Amino acid sequence: MLGLGKLKEAKEKAEALKLKLAGMDFEGKSYNEKVRITCTGDKRFHSLEIDDSIFKIRSREEVQQMILEAIDRAQMEADRVVQKEMSAIMPNIPGLGL
Repeated sequence: MLGLGKLKEAKEKAEALKLKLAGMDFEGKSYNEKVRITCTGDKRFHSLEIDDSIFKIRSREEVQQMILEAIDRAQMEADRVVQKEMSAIMPNIPGLGL
């Protein structure tokens, strides 16, 4: 069982890691790679690129679906890295809100 000192240390490490991850970028692409979106580790989206050629061959609804697909993939990548990094410093401690 973790003592209060260890718990405090783990929480401090987690907070530092959150800041580090917030500065990292994660890219998601649509299946056909015509849409790319970038978010940070805290899932703030800041870049969206849509290949102009897609508007000539796809409907508005298909382009919207590609955007959602890219968002989903960026979030999954961010989640994967966040989970990996957090598990390295904190083995499933309930109540820390991480």
